[in-house]
Amino acid sequence: MATESFTANQKRAADLKIITLKSRWTIFEGHIRLWMIGCLILADLCSLSLAIFVASQIRQLPGIIIDPSYIEIFSLFALTLLIMFARNGLYPGVGLNSVDELQKIVSSTSITFLVMLGITFMLKTTQYYSRLILIITWLLALVFIPAGHYIMRKLLIRLQVWGEPVVIIGHTRKVQPLAEHFKANPQLGLRPMAVLRSDLCKSCTPSDHTSDSICAIKTQAHGLSLETALVLIEDLNEIDQLVERFRTIFHRVILIKDKNGRYGLNGLEFLDFSNVMGLQVKNNLLNPWSQVLKRAIDMFASLLGIVFLTPILGLIALWIKLDTPGGVFYRQVRLGRNGQAFHMLKFRTMYKNADQVLSEKLTRDSALKKEWDNYQKLKDDPRITRVGKFLRKFSLDELPQLCNVVRAEMSLVGPRPMMLHQRDLYGEAFGNYVQVAPGITGLWQVSGRNQTTFTRRAELDNEYIQCWSVWLDIYILLKTVKVVFGQKGAY
Repeated sequence: MATESFTANQKRAADLKIITLKSRWTIFEGHIRLWMIGCLILADLCSLSLAIFVASQIRQLPGIIIDPSYIEIFSLFALTLLIMFARNGLYPGVGLNSVDELQKIVSSTSITFLVMLGITFMLKTTQYYSRLILIITWLLALVFIPAGHYIMRKLLIRLQVWGEPVVIIGHTRKVQPLAEHFKANPQLGLRPMAVLRSDLCKSCTPSDHTSDSICAIKTQAHGLSLETALVLIEDLNEIDQLVERFRTIFHRVILIKDKNGRYGLNGLEFLDFSNVMGLQVKNNLLNPWSQVLKRAIDMFASLLGIVFLTPILGLIALWIKLDTPGGVFYRQVRLGRNGQAFHMLKFRTMYKNADQVLSEKLTRDSALKKEWDNYQKLKDDPRITRVGKFLRKFSLDELPQLCNVVRAEMSLVGPRPMMLHQRDLYGEAFGNYVQVAPGITGLWQVSGRNQTTFTRRAELDNEYIQCWSVWLDIYILLKTVKVVFGQKGAY
């Protein structure tokens, strides 16, 4: 009897699969969350100090930094900023996506600066402090602090000391792919250390947490410094049962729902109606006020861009004209808002007889035709000119679309404008697509660009419409710059 119990315990212990993802620095184990917080605080203090230094140099008052009165006000500011960041969950920021992190950093920094300006005004100390220094410091901090978070996170990932150790609990078929997802995306801040099959716990109750039960993994979790569990949800009706089962074992329990189909939990907003929970479907960009705000931003930014980019646009036009016969611009009919066709403007990157060349190639090469059917693009496109390859690599051929933005035919960020024959490829997502203006860049372009299938492209466009915010647009624009210069997926 004792032998049977021992064998059963061995089998149960084997079901707790340990993944060897230990940090190379053992000093970090057991207190990794504190190390992550400490490193981010250090990055913020360095970023703020750099902003203050650069602001003083711009103001041409380098000696102002050592003035005791400035040291006092900026020390108070730094302390207030760290408290604001901690209050908004930026330390260590695990579970925050990049858009929410950017929003929290910018809003917290701006509020802190306004508070400091208010304090100096109320205490009538404005004669001692240069308001220009404070304003320049604030503007620089809005750039330096997010950049500092990004650089610090990248550095810690490279050193393999970023990421809170977690155990993933779920069905056998799904927990391993989920573990691989977090391993491939270390910036998310979760480092899988063990995988537990939840199907072995279904018959357990909270009172069954005995030493010979698979649910009693406290000892193993403590030995691996595991205080956080990711529990995969199969059915939303199981939430109460899952929480009750694991909340007494782990300090933090995070419920995970994989995204099936076009709609996931990220497209829903939780509402609390006292004893009733509501899930409100997001359709942020379909709100009329959101569209007015987005249009105002588009108009201002596109006009500003045209003014500053005019010399570059002129040089590109001359280069195209000297390279191959034909016009400088290429106008292509695309479907826009309300299903209206418009002429999208681009720099010409193809030969004059491009359509004929493509048709002949697709007819002769079945593999090439399959690639075209999947992506609506070709990696080695025979139609593209020498100059065109360079322009496409850095997306410079898209710059004339700023004129489309001014004419309200397009937006800076939005769903990629589809060709007339691509309407059926969008399926049910086409109804959402035609309610907003297509964009020069969007989630598709920063999520693999030409390496992303057309089906996935339609899903990303639909997700963008649901979850739109000004911060999401800012994030996409920033990531577009990174993707373009990284030449990831560009051809």
